[in-house]
Amino acid sequence: MRQARLIFIALVLLMLCASAGAEVKTDLASPAQKAVDFTLPDQDGKMWTLSETLKDYKAVVLAFYPKDDTGV
Repeated sequence: MRQARLIFIALVLLMLCASAGAEVKTDLASPAQKAVDFTLPDQDGKMWTLSETLKDYKAVVLAFYPKDDTGV
């Protein structure tokens, strides 16, 4: 039993070491780049346009993520 536990710990450590050197791909936009203007509906069906929103705010954070438990 003790030998199995040591093997398991060794495998976990090996996987952590192997993944520590993995490259992470990031596609970051430079601050000078501007987003293309677009229009999307919000949760209430009201249409929002990026250019119209930027008239009132200095910056906008856009977050796109699938399957957020909305039931859709």
